[in-house]
Amino acid sequence: MRAVAGPSFVDLPESDVCCGSAGSYNLTEPEMAERLQRRKTENILKTGAHIVVTTNPGCLLQIRAGLRKAGANDVEVLHIADYLDRSWPVGG
Repeated sequence: MRAVAGPSFVDLPESDVCCGSAGSYNLTEPEMAERLQRRKTENILKTGAHIVVTTNPGCLLQIRAGLRKAGANDVEVLHIADYLDRSWPVGG
């Protein structure tokens, strides 16, 4: 990621903390999942990033929903494959 993003790469604080999706966790423990979602969203917003990249489809949906709730509609959430496809030079 760092090699592709270059100088615009930003480390996410507490990147190792769950977003609250964790399989069916957001269904079985909705209150805790919402707290984790809010924490992840706040950390993302603190970075000022315009794009968030994840490898997990569940996280993608959870983070996207959290950003929408926060009114951060200008922050895009992408799967790593989509980000790399978009970043790869045409004909490269």
